[in-house]
Amino acid sequence: MRIRTVGRHTREGFKNLFRNGWMTFAAVSAVAVTLFILGLSIALSLNIQNVSLNIENQLQVNADVSDSVTAKELPALGKELAHLPGVRSITFVSKADALQKMKKILQGNASMFNGLGNPLPNEYVLQAANPEMTSGLAKLVQHVKGIQNVQYGQSFIGKLLAVTAAVRDGAIVLIGLLLVMGIFLISNTIKITIFARRREIEIMKLVGATDGFIRGPFFVEGTLMGLFGAAIPAFVLYELYRWMFLNVTLFPPFSLLPTAYVASRVLWVLILCGVFIGAWGSIVSMRRFLRV
Repeated sequence: MRIRTVGRHTREGFKNLFRNGWMTFAAVSAVAVTLFILGLSIALSLNIQNVSLNIENQLQVNADVSDSVTAKELPALGKELAHLPGVRSITFVSKADALQKMKKILQGNASMFNGLGNPLPNEYVLQAANPEMTSGLAKLVQHVKGIQNVQYGQSFIGKLLAVTAAVRDGAIVLIGLLLVMGIFLISNTIKITIFARRREIEIMKLVGATDGFIRGPFFVEGTLMGLFGAAIPAFVLYELYRWMFLNVTLFPPFSLLPTAYVASRVLWVLILCGVFIGAWGSIVSMRRFLRV
């Protein structure tokens, strides 16, 4: 009996979708537009957070080695720096390598170094385990014997960390607000579709149909509307983002996340939200009409 009832509800739910064509179109369109904006916001938020993390991960401490430190003493100095608390990685940049990098940057003006020798020092580049530890790590490096100068962007590092944190928090708040607005809009749209058929519900109730029997087809119908309304923006967003990833060229740290990474986090959210909101909206909206 239960299997036949479920089959009946499913068939009726599908029939109602096409029987009430314009109302179905309005509900699916509302779901699609709302979830498209939500999915776009999530994709944008993921990329903003990725840019913020990339910027933070590029924070480093540049420690210039004193000219008094001999080549034999450099390995010991490197080990001492590597064992400082909070060091995630350390890289040695020799004077020769530093000069070559400088010449590449200057390009046509590189001849200014001709006859001057190599005025650049040996250098250790350190990265902290946590970007917020960069300032503290720089202070520790300053007290290491053999280090003559330390640079870590002390003038802007605090502001940079504050801005990146604010951007991430703002993106999360925006997604939360859009999700709440989406639930409100979609549930109201489904309420309108059910309100337009209140006579049908009242008649079924008066002839003795149970609440579960009446609610079943509407539950299926609401779930399908949510599913279709989520599938459309999911497909459009996937193709749009894939096109952008393949055709828009950006440079680190402003590079786009891979399509598969974003799709795995956005598409399932849209599908689950659409199905949940459609089913939930149909159940909640029918309560008042079942009180006959």
